[in-house]
Amino acid sequence: MRLLALATLTMFLMGSATAINKEHEKFKIVGALAALKTDEIAVKAIDGATYEMDFPDNAVVTSKSHKKVDRATLKVGEKVVVLALGHDMFDLEVYEVQLVER
Repeated sequence: MRLLALATLTMFLMGSATAINKEHEKFKIVGALAALKTDEIAVKAIDGATYEMDFPDNAVVTSKSHKKVDRATLKVGEKVVVLALGHDMFDLEVYEVQLVER
């Protein structure tokens, strides 16, 4: 009985450690900027869904030629490719916004 309890506890702790250490997945969202705030953006993707994402200060904005662009120049309606990290589509943090037409 002790052995069974110990084995169960060990499996539980290993499962918890695995869940805690799981890395974020990478997401790529293609669409147009639907809303823009200082710390959050929303993108209407080509699949029709709108995704709201955290937009931290360290996120990079680049032009089509991969040159850094000032994030203050972003405008609602611009076509973008957003690279983000998160556990799922409802909890994303942007690390790069690529402008498609500049």
